[in-house]
Amino acid sequence: MKYANRSDAGQSFTELAILLGLVAAVVVVGLTRTGEGTSDALCRASSAFGGKCGDLLRDDFSNLNNWTIQNGRWQIRDGRLCIDGPGRIYRPLDRNDYVINVDLARITTGNGYGIFFRDSEGAQFNGYSFQYDPGYGQGAFLIRKWVNGSELTTPIARVNAPAGYNWYGADRKVQVEVRGDTFTAYIDGQPVVQARDSSFTSGGIGFRSWDNTSACFDNLSVRRP
Repeated sequence: MKYANRSDAGQSFTELAILLGLVAAVVVVGLTRTGEGTSDALCRASSAFGGKCGDLLRDDFSNLNNWTIQNGRWQIRDGRLCIDGPGRIYRPLDRNDYVINVDLARITTGNGYGIFFRDSEGAQFNGYSFQYDPGYGQGAFLIRKWVNGSELTTPIARVNAPAGYNWYGADRKVQVEVRGDTFTAYIDGQPVVQARDSSFTSGGIGFRSWDNTSACFDNLSVRRP
């Protein structure tokens, strides 16, 4: 009877090895067809068996060691990243697709802030930004394209905020999903604006403000989509 159990166990291990081989083959085929990175593909395969993949980065803004201040008076205030007046700050990330989560974003005065994605870095950067913009018309949510450090005049997407929207003094949760040529921004879990563009395919993240804006951010994370 023991020998039978050992045989069954051996057969089970053989079947498992075959299954893992098939999974690996599927991963390779997926990489070939989509250009997905190896770690992402393994992460996706792990998720199919109940595994979890970690965030690409997290920042509770205890310091600014991993950030580059392009301009502005960015500072850590009460454990949050804050800005008074115009400014831009960015963090490199060599990725194509990701989801940016800011658990707390609060504007107290001014015309708005932006969250950069697929930012190529430097003063003459290319990329995109989601903009929380009470100063645009009667207030709007925008997605803009940036070329050689300048935002294009016309947003690639614009949705006016509902009448009576509370822009100031509220702690908002902001999410920006970057997937292929489609970008979707959410406020407090609700989609507010979506755009499509294929000009820039990878790059880092950042924040911006303009005019007399005062704003703070906390608990940033970036994860795989």
